[in-house]
Amino acid sequence: MTLPVITVEVMFTSPTWTDVTSWGKHGISTRRGSSRIESPIIRYEAGTATAILNNSDRRFDPTNTSGPYVSAGRSQVTPMRPIRIRATWASVTYDVFRGFVDQWDVDWVADVYSEVTVRASDGFKVLRNKKRAAVTPVGANEDTGARVTRILNSAGWPAADRVIATGSSTLQATTLEGDALSEVQSAADSEIGELYIDGSGRVVFRSRSALLLDSRSNTVQATFGNPSTAIAPFETQLNTDDATFYNEVRAQRTGGVEVVTGDAASQAELLTRTFQASNLLLTSDTEVESYAGWILYVSKDPEVRFDSIVVHAHADPATLFPQVLAREIGDRIQIVRRPPGGGTAITREVFIRGISHVTGPATWITTWALQSATKYGSFFALDHPVLGLLDQNALGF
Repeated sequence: MTLPVITVEVMFTSPTWTDVTSWGKHGISTRRGSSRIESPIIRYEAGTATAILNNSDRRFDPTNTSGPYVSAGRSQVTPMRPIRIRATWASVTYDVFRGFVDQWDVDWVADVYSEVTVRASDGFKVLRNKKRAAVTPVGANEDTGARVTRILNSAGWPAADRVIATGSSTLQATTLEGDALSEVQSAADSEIGELYIDGSGRVVFRSRSALLLDSRSNTVQATFGNPSTAIAPFETQLNTDDATFYNEVRAQRTGGVEVVTGDAASQAELLTRTFQASNLLLTSDTEVESYAGWILYVSKDPEVRFDSIVVHAHADPATLFPQVLAREIGDRIQIVRRPPGGGTAITREVFIRGISHVTGPATWITTWALQSATKYGSFFALDHPVLGLLDQNALGF
């Protein structure tokens, strides 16, 4: 069975990448994004990766000062070394993960064999660890994308490792105090935007309008399943729960008044479940009202949804590997399943919100955490040929 060619590289000495793939054992595992969607505001987690390497010649032993990764008598097998994992399929190389080593966990089998488990986290760890002293307030009324750029600059994050969109909201001034990750996430939350680390290790900020205007989010990129059969190399579960259900929203910006909005019909039928957001960085209470209206619209009805999909890419390599390797957080896909009891096929469009890969000698299993896209596409977006039509869309923010 043919699988993508995996490459694991570590930067022991900047700026040179050292290929350690030939010492790999048991495959790799990676995870980026969110593990499960339980709120209309998605705050992505730090990505992680694990690789197991053969250490029988002690090359990855940090006490071995005679090994190949030694400089000036000091082992370079240390935490915080940059690491990247890539996969090549059909002559195309895809970035799977880039981050920084957390630990080298050395293990032995008697005195005849050794291996090391390398664990890594992505750039969110760097931003979380960067604590900043307060400055005179700056950046009043700048858009969210400009704020994200300002925060990344204050943290010393490389300009080459970021993809920052223009924001749709304007924010209050900042003192750039505290850890950089918390502040940049608060800015994205106030926008209802997306902030994540992509497969090549870049900080990505997408404005909330990206779901409506970017083709990869407003148009289905791939369909999994066939209306005529339930047999397919993937697994998914249909569920309905209250994880994303909120029929009352209470929102307040720093220095503003609390805005309360709700859906009376939903509350009468299903009781009240409140979503609360405080210390928003928005600049006006009017914008907070629009924020609350957006949240209420997408959350006031319980959803019947596919919340994850597990794709066995090795079962159909030619079709599935270009999909599982190319898809990114925010991509829109469609899932079609025909119930075994018969009847109309169940079809849902969803956004990918988390990506994990686990590989073995003959297997490649990808799991995507999903968010329902049912309510997205009904908003008002200026200058858009469809979403910009009056009386055709739900609301604007």
